[in-house]
Amino acid sequence: MGAPVVDITLIKGKTFEFAYRYAANELIYLQIEAMTSVAPVRLKITGHSIPDGWPIRVACVKSPEELNNNPNGDEPYYFAKVVDADTIELNSVNATCWKPYTIGGLVVLSKPVDMTGYSARMAIKDRVGGDVLLKLDSDPTTTPDGLIVIDTALSAFVLKLSATVTEALTWRSGVYDLEAITPIGEVYPIAAVSSVTVQAEVT
Repeated sequence: MGAPVVDITLIKGKTFEFAYRYAANELIYLQIEAMTSVAPVRLKITGHSIPDGWPIRVACVKSPEELNNNPNGDEPYYFAKVVDADTIELNSVNATCWKPYTIGGLVVLSKPVDMTGYSARMAIKDRVGGDVLLKLDSDPTTTPDGLIVIDTALSAFVLKLSATVTEALTWRSGVYDLEAITPIGEVYPIAAVSSVTVQAEVT
């Protein structure tokens, strides 16, 4: 699997928390069964298994056509808010002035990876191959500077740095990458070599 460049910024004296969603190179197509013409819109998709906050696209809805995502538009995808096992909400969508929903349409999403048994590690260095500035790990017994939480429900790797750690940073910039380790020891990149910037706080 390839990995994207994800530049991040740390603010001195502020808690840092950032999530990386982990998806397979495979798409899932789910049939829409019903839609509420309200704000925000809710879609019925029996047994959808979509993680909360997961990016999705809506396609092939004949009415209302406005529900379909335009890949080249301002909102090429939605973030699904999970209401229950059969319902998702699109918080950014107001359908009160649209035509009523008829039938059909699909929710399209990248398949979330089952991260059970995964671990993760990350190092920030002053340059590629240079000195280590900061380390994060999913295993707290390794005493890293920060923790990576493996959130299996959200299919996410969540970086966490305390305000105490960021306050003590004396460097201004660096580079990092993030790696996932599967239960059988395979190592995959989650973020390619990316930049880290440290900013001073105001308050």
